[in-house]
Amino acid sequence: MGREPGRDLTRRAALGALTAVSSFAARGDGKSAAGSKGVVAAEPPDAARAGAKLIEEGGNAMDAAAAAAIAACMLEPDAVDIGGYVCAGVVRDGKTGRIWSVDANSVAPAAAHERMYRILPPAKSSSSINLNEYQCSVEDDANVHGPKAVGVPGVMAGIGVIAERWGRAKWARLVEPSLALLDRGFPFGPTANSVKALAPFLRTLDASAKHLMPEGRIPAPDDVWHRRDMEKSLRRLASAGWRDMYEGELGRKIADHVNGAGGALTRADLAKFQPRVGDPYRSTYRGVPVHVSVLANGGLSVLQMLNMMELFEPGKPDDPAYWHRLIEVGKLVWRDRLRYLADPNHANVPVARLLSKDYAAGRAESLLAHPSLIDKVEHPAAGPSPGTIHISTADREGNMVAITISHGGSFGSCVTVPGTGITLGHGMCRFDPRPGRPNSVGPGKRPLNNTCAAILNLKDRDVALGLRGGRRIVSVVTQMCLGVVDRGLDGEQAVHAPRLHVEEQEPAAVSQDLEARVVAELRAMGHRVAPGVGVGGHGNVAERAKDGSLRAGSNVLALGI
Repeated sequence: MGREPGRDLTRRAALGALTAVSSFAARGDGKSAAGSKGVVAAEPPDAARAGAKLIEEGGNAMDAAAAAAIAACMLEPDAVDIGGYVCAGVVRDGKTGRIWSVDANSVAPAAAHERMYRILPPAKSSSSINLNEYQCSVEDDANVHGPKAVGVPGVMAGIGVIAERWGRAKWARLVEPSLALLDRGFPFGPTANSVKALAPFLRTLDASAKHLMPEGRIPAPDDVWHRRDMEKSLRRLASAGWRDMYEGELGRKIADHVNGAGGALTRADLAKFQPRVGDPYRSTYRGVPVHVSVLANGGLSVLQMLNMMELFEPGKPDDPAYWHRLIEVGKLVWRDRLRYLADPNHANVPVARLLSKDYAAGRAESLLAHPSLIDKVEHPAAGPSPGTIHISTADREGNMVAITISHGGSFGSCVTVPGTGITLGHGMCRFDPRPGRPNSVGPGKRPLNNTCAAILNLKDRDVALGLRGGRRIVSVVTQMCLGVVDRGLDGEQAVHAPRLHVEEQEPAAVSQDLEARVVAELRAMGHRVAPGVGVGGHGNVAERAKDGSLRAGSNVLALGI
C-alpha cells in the first residue's frame, strides 16, 4: 500500500489502468452503451474495460467475458476470487445459434459426508448463513469460514472453459489486463470495508491476514493495493494455463494447504473436477424462449416463476395487483425450491415436472381462483449476500455470454493459500448442513446456489442478463425478464426498474423507488412490505438486435466498442 520507490501510484493512475482505449463508448452516466463490434456490461468498472479491450483488439464476446471475469477477481476479491466457488451461466454460439449451459459449480470433496458438521440449536443472536438459511447453528460456523468450508473452486474452471471452447484470443492475452491492474495497483475500495468487518477472523489465518492487510492493519478504501502474491499466481496461470489450478502446481498448493489445515479437499478432488457444458434448462414466457444454466444453479426457479406469471395478464409497475401476484407466486416457488431442489445427480429432483406449464397452473390454482389470497408461512428469510458479480457481453457475430461468478459471502471461506494470494470460496455452506435433505452434504455433490444468468430470444433481439445479490437474484432476474418481454424494457431500464423479493414468508422486500401508493395498497391488502434502499445487487444486460445492432445496460458500467 502507499507509494513504492520509482512508482507514482496515485489514485488517478490506479483507476486509469485501462482507460486509454479511445473507442470505448458509454452514454450519459455510463449506465448505457451501444457498439458496432461488441458490448460489455460488468463491474467493477475496470473489469468492464478489460472485457471491452479484448473486443477492441479482435476478440469475441467470450474473450470479453473471460477477461472481465478475471479482472473482477483481482479488483473485488471479497465478492469473488479466482478461487471462488461458482461460475455459472449461459452462452450463445453465434456460428450455430445454439445456447449452452456452463456449470462450474463447486463440488463437495470425496471425503465429505452429510454429518461432517456438528449441528447446534439456532443461536438467535447470530446473523450467520446457517440461521438465516437453514434455521440452525453449526459449531464454529465450520461450513462457512475456515478449511472445512472449502469445496472444489469452480470460478477459474468456468472462465477457462468458456475461453477454451468459444474464445478467439490466446489464453495469456485474456490475463494481460489483470496483470496490468496488479502491476499499477488499485484502491482497495469497498474491499476495505469487507476486511474491516471480518478482521477478527482474518487475523486468525496468517496467510489471509498477510494478503488482505499487507501493512498489518485494516486498509483504507483509498490505499493502493498490488496483490503481489496474486500477481505471481496469475503469471503462472498465464503461462501454464487455467488447468494449473486443478492439475498443476497451484492446484497442489491449494489442496495441500486446505487438507493440511483440516479441510476435506484433496489433490484428487481438484484433478477430477470438470465444468459441465451442455443443454440449458429452457421454457417460454409468452412465447419467448428463456434459457438458464442447469441445477444446482438457480435458474430453474426463475423459469417456474415465469411459468406462473404467464397465467395472468401482463402487469404494470403502477398496478398493486401485479406486485401482489409477484409476492404470492414468489412464495410458491420458494417453497418448491427449498423442498425439492438440489444436485439432480445425487437427489430425486422432479425437474421435468417443476418446469411443466401444467404444474405451474396447478401450483397457482388457488391464486387464480382467489386473486386477493394472501398466504403466510412463518420461516425467516435469508439476508442479503455481499458476494457475487455478474457479467454480460455480446458481439456483432451473434455471440453472447451471461455469467455469474461468486465467493458466496465476503471472502468466501476466508482461507488464503500461502504465497498465492488466492482466497477460496465457501461452496460447502451452500449445502444444507442438516442431514437427510435433498441439498444435504454428499461426496461429489454440487451445492444449490442462487446464480440465475439467462438469455432470452425475442423476435426483435436477444438479451443476456443477470445480477448479484444472493437469494434476491431469483426474484429480480424474474422481474427483469418480465420487464423485457411484457414492457419492452431495454437493458438500462430493466436493471433500474423497481424490485421486489420474497421467500417462503412475508415481509416482502421492495426497493425505495416503488411508488408509495403501491406500497400502501399492498399493505391495505394485508401484505407485510418492507421498503429498502435496494433489493438485489447490480445488474448487467447485453443485447443484440436482429439487425446486428448492439447495446448494453448496467447499474455500474456499460461499454460499447
